[in-house]
Amino acid sequence: MSSNHSEFPQPGGNPHDYFGRKTIGDPLIAADLLRHYADDPVIAEYVDLDNLQAEPTQFFGPTHPITGPKEVILDVPYIAHLRDPDWKSEVLIVYEHKSSPSLYARLQLALQAVLSLYKRWTDAGRPASRQKLRLPFPLMVLVYCGEEDWDEGSLWFQDIFGEDIPGPLRPFVPQFRLIVINLRKFDYACLPGKPETQAVAETMKRAFDGTLEEHFPDVVGRLGTIPIDDRITELIGSIAWYSDRVTEIEPKRIVQTITDVIKGKEGVDMAEVVRKGIFQQGYETGIAEGVAIGEARSDVLVSLRARFKEIPAMAESTIRSMTDLTALKSLAVHAELCQSIEEFEKALH
Repeated sequence: MSSNHSEFPQPGGNPHDYFGRKTIGDPLIAADLLRHYADDPVIAEYVDLDNLQAEPTQFFGPTHPITGPKEVILDVPYIAHLRDPDWKSEVLIVYEHKSSPSLYARLQLALQAVLSLYKRWTDAGRPASRQKLRLPFPLMVLVYCGEEDWDEGSLWFQDIFGEDIPGPLRPFVPQFRLIVINLRKFDYACLPGKPETQAVAETMKRAFDGTLEEHFPDVVGRLGTIPIDDRITELIGSIAWYSDRVTEIEPKRIVQTITDVIKGKEGVDMAEVVRKGIFQQGYETGIAEGVAIGEARSDVLVSLRARFKEIPAMAESTIRSMTDLTALKSLAVHAELCQSIEEFEKALH
């Protein structure tokens, strides 16, 4: 994937949430979910879902009273425009994936939206700058697929405060409604959207109803009808990794299924990528190294932002693309000791 969302932390922790973030981080799948799976079709009517722009997934802030600044990782944020060009407002779309019911998903999404808007505000030089600033308005999307039924009795943010609020005061209480994508409501036989979106939805659903191992060929088969490019190869890799983590499916069967469904050299090459990237000895070491690299990038960026407030876009992009752990550790030292951001940029290059 070409979006910023391809840089999620390496797959440790909850495999359901990782897979959700990884796949919704594909803007074409994210758009397709809103277009065909959302509980309210009015979103696709007004919002240009064909041109979602990935927002950075990491933001800085003092989130711990002892350890100080840390990165806050949002699930998946996008910026979009309205279909009618006469409406100039941008739209901030924030996705949150849940694999189990959460009463406070509304609160999490509100926090994520505020963090994103606050970053735009500070990036524009606020509060010192006097220039006019138009902030995007947020739409908060909850994607759910789990074992338990999700109680959708109320999806209004105001209701987390309870009903014992005097009527005259209720207009002053923050209010918004979640957009819900509940994959449990859809039947396997008529999953809507693009083949890749169908494959993601089926994978998530079958993982929770216990049929993913048996129907893994059906999932991959949905992708055998479309051109195989880097994006689809990455998606099949994610599905294979997820299937290995949440079922008892034999790794050899996963590889064999890929070569059976994806014919010719493409299938052989893809199976080899999956075998090496997911099942070979030393994969867990690769995960640990990936986590260490992510933490080292974070250390450099947090130090620079704490000392110099803003980081040039090119410098930040370079740091986020680095995979040399030793070089990143060296840059972390420079970030602590350099006298200016210009001096740091010289060390970076």
